[in-house]
Amino acid sequence: MPVGSTLRTVTNVTQVMRAGMRVGARFALRAGAVGLLLASLVPACSQGEGDGQISGTLDVLDCWTGAFDLDPDFFAAVPYLNTLQMRIQNGSDFETFSDGVSIMLYDTTKVRPNPALGIPGQYGVPLEVNLPPEVTPPGVPVRADPNPAIVSLTLYLQKSCRVQNVSLYAVKEVTLPTDGTCDARPMKGADPNAGCDPNTESPGGVGNGKSLISFTHLFNGQVDEATASERLSSGCFDVYLADPREVAPGGLGPPPPCRGHIKGTFSFFFERGRPSQPFP
Repeated sequence: MPVGSTLRTVTNVTQVMRAGMRVGARFALRAGAVGLLLASLVPACSQGEGDGQISGTLDVLDCWTGAFDLDPDFFAAVPYLNTLQMRIQNGSDFETFSDGVSIMLYDTTKVRPNPALGIPGQYGVPLEVNLPPEVTPPGVPVRADPNPAIVSLTLYLQKSCRVQNVSLYAVKEVTLPTDGTCDARPMKGADPNAGCDPNTESPGGVGNGKSLISFTHLFNGQVDEATASERLSSGCFDVYLADPREVAPGGLGPPPPCRGHIKGTFSFFFERGRPSQPFP
């Protein structure tokens, strides 16, 4: 699909927010309520210049089995109040025609330092990545979580996969296989436990099955910010992907099987632009 200059500034915001929650009828309804609310309030999202790498292994039924490399060249951010959604994608087309990763940070104040208030922040600290506790697959009750994850991550494969479910979701823990379908290659700068140190290589292999992300800098959310360092978002992640519908009945028993293990690094500057839309 040809990509015009309008699309270079990033997609319809509603479509951006949909990346996180498409896991079956009830699952999608519960997730969609949150996504649509945020989408209706977000003013605009913009593309920024940056770089990054995302690779690993996928095991997606009727779509992709084996090594995966996103080769991202499109970076975007959607700030709203204390939330920040980041979109790291191959190509600048609409999300519905692309492969990419969507990262949602639900509370930037818990990560960004604020010296004026004496808040040290959590730069370089490994944070759990998981679905929000209110988002559950069919047949699984919503359970209270006193310390829910503040970050969620979705891998969408709208370009590579033309099947009903083309998204995988980072969950806090998966059931690990022994056949190599959940292995990831080593990657420099992609170890959240090392604070994304660019000189430290994250170990390869299957790992421990727990999803983590670490931020080394975050955009301050001010769309007219003139200081470049305040417009920077950077970090790394090592996450395990699953189809939450594959969880044991009632949510009891082992966690869902691993459908992917990816690692990544990203660094880009927020750059305000004219919002685009898929209609005149």
